[in-house]
Amino acid sequence: MRTDPMRVLHAYLTALPETAGILVSASLIDRVKGQPSVILDGTGGYRVVRHRADRADFTINTYHRTMHQAADLAFALRERLLEELPGTVASGGLVLDVTEVHSPFFLADMTSGEYRYVAAIAVYLTEASV
Repeated sequence: MRTDPMRVLHAYLTALPETAGILVSASLIDRVKGQPSVILDGTGGYRVVRHRADRADFTINTYHRTMHQAADLAFALRERLLEELPGTVASGGLVLDVTEVHSPFFLADMTSGEYRYVAAIAVYLTEASV
C-alpha cells in the first residue's frame, strides 16, 4: 500500500468545522506560540494484510489558549475520529477503523508553557478504489 496515512488524517481533520482557522500540521515548524493548533505525530504502525491494509499510529497534540479550550477541542476531535472517520475516504485512503490507544489528557508543553491535551489513536486503512 502506498497511501500516506498522515495525508489521510490531515485531509480529514482540516475539513472539519472544529478546525476552521486552526493550524493542523505534522510539524511545529510553522506554528506560532499561542496559536490554537493540532499537531499530528506519526508514531509507527505496521502492515495488517500484505499489500492491502495498514495500521498507522498517531499522537494528537491539541494546543489552545486556555486549558478548557484545549480540552474541548481534544474531546471534540476524539468523538469525530472514533465515531465518524471509519468508512471515510480522504486523500486516497479508505479508513476501515479507528481505535483509541489512550484518550486525551492534559500535558502542559514544558518548552512553550502552553496548554496542551495529548491523545493517541490507531488508524486502519487501505487504498481507496477509484
